[in-house]
Formats: sequence, C-alpha cells, structure tokens
Amino acid sequence: MLLGSFGYLLPILHNISSSKHWYVNDAKQYEFAVVKLVSDLEPKAKSYKINAEVVQLVNGQDSKSTQGEAILYLSKGDTIPNLHQGDFLLVKNKFKDIQHSGNPGSFDYGAYCRNNNIYQSSFLKDHEWKQLSKHETSLSSIFNQGNRNTRSILQSYISDSSILGIAEALLIGYRKDVDQEIWQAYSNTGIVHIIAISGLHMAMVYATVRWLLLLIPFFKKRKTIAILFALLFMWGFAALTGLPPSVTRAAVMFTAIGIGEITGRKIAIYNNLAASAFILLCFNPLWIIDVGFQLSYLALLSIVLFYTSVYNWLYFSYKIPDAIWKLIAGTISAQILTFPLCVYYFHQFPLLFIITNLVAVPASTIILYLEIIFVAFHWFTPLAKILGQFISWLIHLLNEFVFLMGKLSFAVWDGLNINIFQFILMFLCVIFFSIWLMHKKSRWLLPALSSTLLLTFTFLIQEWNILHQHKLVVYNINKESYIQFIHGHDYYSPDTNQINPPQNQELYIFKPGRTSMFLKNNNPTIVHTMENNAIALFSFHNKKIARINANNILVDKPIPVDFLILSKGFKADSALLFSYFKPKQLILDSSIPYWEIEKYKTVFQHITLPVHYVSEQGAFSCDL
Repeated sequence: MLLGSFGYLLPILHNISSSKHWYVNDAKQYEFAVVKLVSDLEPKAKSYKINAEVVQLVNGQDSKSTQGEAILYLSKGDTIPNLHQGDFLLVKNKFKDIQHSGNPGSFDYGAYCRNNNIYQSSFLKDHEWKQLSKHETSLSSIFNQGNRNTRSILQSYISDSSILGIAEALLIGYRKDVDQEIWQAYSNTGIVHIIAISGLHMAMVYATVRWLLLLIPFFKKRKTIAILFALLFMWGFAALTGLPPSVTRAAVMFTAIGIGEITGRKIAIYNNLAASAFILLCFNPLWIIDVGFQLSYLALLSIVLFYTSVYNWLYFSYKIPDAIWKLIAGTISAQILTFPLCVYYFHQFPLLFIITNLVAVPASTIILYLEIIFVAFHWFTPLAKILGQFISWLIHLLNEFVFLMGKLSFAVWDGLNINIFQFILMFLCVIFFSIWLMHKKSRWLLPALSSTLLLTFTFLIQEWNILHQHKLVVYNINKESYIQFIHGHDYYSPDTNQINPPQNQELYIFKPGRTSMFLKNNNPTIVHTMENNAIALFSFHNKKIARINANNILVDKPIPVDFLILSKGFKADSALLFSYFKPKQLILDSSIPYWEIEKYKTVFQHITLPVHYVSEQGAFSCDL
C-alpha cells in the first residue's frame, strides 16, 4: 500500500500544473513576465528557440513569484542575440498552449512537451523582450558552458558541417547540428544509437579512466580512490551531455557497480537495472513514457537475457573471428526485445543492422577516444591540427559507408504501423518464443503460437478496415491549404501539383500520414473534380466537398454541399457565403493563420453549423 500510494502521488507532485505557484494560474492578470533562460539559443528557420523558467509575473509595480517552464521563440533580426543559460529576460506575456498539429500519424509535440512539464510557448518580436542585467550561475550552467567550449574546440578544427555534427553528437551528445539527411541515414541503417550518447559511451569513459588510474602506482595501492575518481569523471562527462535518460541510467548503474566493488559486494545485474530505474523514476516519474528510457532499458535487458544463448550458436577458436562474433551476438541480442518497440514508435526496422553495427561500433569507439585526446590536448596546435584532420577523415568515411548502405533498397523495412494491442501481442510472441527456444520446454510453444495466431487475426481485421476506409483529411500545414481523399489503400490530393513539399514536410507530415492510414497508391480517379478560379467542387464517396479561396463566386443558386472548406483568399463574410452554399460542415483550413481565427469566430458566432478551425484545433479528419 505504501509503495502503491507513493507511485500514485509521485507523478502528481512532479507535475508542475498541480502546483499553486504555476505561472499559468495567474498569467491572465499580468502583462509581462521575468524569465530565466535554462538553455542556449537554438537557431530555427525564422526564429531562435530557447527554454525559459517563468520566475515572476509583472504588471506595473505589482509582481508575483512563480514556477514553470515555457518555450520562447525570438524572431530573427540582423544580429544574433547574445543570450546564454542563466540570463534573465523581461518578456511580454504572450504565452499560448502548445497544440498538436492533429495531422494523421504525426508526432504529438504538445504531448511530448507536457511530459517534460512544458505546457506553453511564446513567439516574441524584437520589441517584446528585453535582456536584464541579472545573471545566475548554477551547476547546470557551468556544465553547459563546458559543452559550449567543447563544441567551440571542435568547430575550430573541423570545418565541414556534416562531419562537425557527427563529431559533436559522438563526443557530447549535441545533436542539433546533425544534418537531417545524415540523421535519417543513420536511423535507416540501425546505428543511430552511436550518435546518441548511451551506456556504451559511459562504459568506455568509466572503464578507460579507471584503467589509466590503476596504471599509476599511487592509485594501484589505493583502488578505492581510483574508482571514486573514475565515477566523478564519468558523472562530469554525463553532465556535459545534459544528462538524458539513457546517460543517467548508465551513470547510475556504473555508480552502483563501483560502490559494490569498493565495498566488496557484487550486485546482480537485474537488481542493478531495477534499482537504477527506481531511482531515476523517483527523480522524474515521466521518464517511464520516454522512448529513449524504454529503449535504453529494454536493449540492456535484452543483452543480459539473450547474449549468452546467441553467442553459443557458433564457436571460434581464433581471437579475431571470436571478437567479431561477440559483437554480432551483442547486436542480435539487443534487437530481440527492442524490435516490437521500434516498430511501434518508429514504424520501421533496419534490416542491415548486423553489417552496419559491425563497422560503425568499432569506428565510433576509435573516433570517440581520438576526440577525447583531441579536446584534452587542443592547446598543442600541431597535434590538434593532425588529430582534427584525422577525425574528420574517419567520420567522412563512416558517413560514406552509412549513405552507401542506406541507399540499398532492402536497407530498411518501413511503412510498418501497429496499435498498442498489436504491440503487446508482438512482445508476447517474442518472449514466449524466446523462452521456448532457450529452455526447450514444449509447454511454452502453445502460448507462443496462440499469441501469434491472435496477432495474425488482428492484422486481418485491420486489413479489412483499411480496404473499406473512406476519409476526407484537411491537413494542418502552416499557411498552406492541403486536402486529401482516401479510398482503401488509394489516396489523392488536388494540391500535390501545387505543393513541392520540402524534405521536412515529406518526412514529418506526409510520410507519417501515409503510414498511419496504410496508403500505397496515388490514384486521382477516386475523386471527381471541377475547378475554376474561386471555387473547387469535389465529388467523393457520395459526398460533395467545396473549397473556396476568393469572394468573386458566381453561381445561379445556392449549392448544397456536405463540407465547405474556406482558404485564405476568402474574406470573412457569412451573408455572402451562405447565399452561395448550403453546407453541413464548415472547415477553415490552415492557410488562414492562427491570429485571424478570432475574426472568423466573430463572423460565424451566430450560425448553428459545426465549424472546425484547423489552425487552432488541428487537422480535420472525417470518415465518410
């Protein structure tokens, strides 16, 4: 009862929205806010992104101390703001709730922020914020400064941006400079984990420092001091990376191992895993729904459970083949439990992970050691230049290898989409079959086959539903109008020819949409279209849809339609609108910006029709 109550109350206490000091509770009464920056500037296309803690609400002489974090977007000007973690700003109170775009299959950024105790954001123009003279130095800002200094050292000797991004990610986990194309290539080939600081990096740092210290006679006689110094160095390195869940998990685990070694007690790996998870979740219970946290623990648990069995498949008497097989066995065993999770979250699975890891893991290990030496001796310019060029060359070769493997047609199995029930069944299949194969006990074969049969049955039901789906989707794309008609596996959009989607739109909007709705073929014949300059009429699955983008509409009599979509060319005029159309549902697409919605709400406040504002409420999706 005590543990159950503790587990129930901890997330509530951790959630800032349950605090009476949360700034959102009183924000409407104040015009300004004082914020403390808790991150450095991150350049975006049209702004700079920065995280800030709202420490005070201000209205003239009146003020109130508050808590809670928000995201600020500062408009780009001629100069880059000289802002760093620990600085204070006076900003105009323009905080808005972070919304989900609502696009099918897209990443729910609003939910992600809420899981990190961030509920609002604000876009500020140059005259809407002012830097204050106050600056507060904390332990976090000191390590953040170390992170900046390390990046500055790398930038001084590595000029190629594609190589620099990988170098920063490998050494200190800074991934904001990694090119999107390179990130996708690493993801498709199953080696994205090497550019996300994880347990492998922490193990290398701890083991290396410990080994080097024990070479010194003083520490050789005082092993306890060597272990403590190695643990301190490891935690310092972890703090430089920003302490993401995977790094914190590894640091806590190696700390437990080090303490066990000091006290002369060996800790079972399962207890170590459970204890580290318990400690981390007490610190932040919302990490349990963090994908990195789940993958980190499942991958390590999978290695612990299956490595020995997989390694025993083959025997090599020579050291080099045996070392290669050990690496392959570790790679295979790590994928067993993480396979269902990868399919559920990322809708793909790399098929060449054995080959790519066989090359990438040793290569990244060598690069990481060289980078540590490079940063440690950067003050010796001749050596720094040689190491910088050599590191750049190695990363270039690694990138070329990744791109080469990623271009193969069979490199990745994508377009996968399963629901939570299918994920559970897939996980059960993996567990039951693994137990059956490892222990050779036939009683585990029945639940394994039963769960497989049930999983197959859910796929049959899913395919039946897909073949009979008919949908109208109005996407939420900033300042653009995009509608899509869906019939079974076929889809068509009249806007495809007008929009040449940038890579980020294809990657984050259209591809997830096709995956989530199991779309395969672009088929214009599924919808009948009639268009002129101001109006487009669509006939689809016995429904009539109209879209207008201007006020110069000429019709003989009102047109009955099921859905009427308004675009930015139409100026708000309800009398004009309903003299030309008799709609059953009104939709304002995302070409009408968020800040104009209030004007349309005033115009349509007296109508009884349902109205959907895409810019405010997210994408509109309707089963026909």
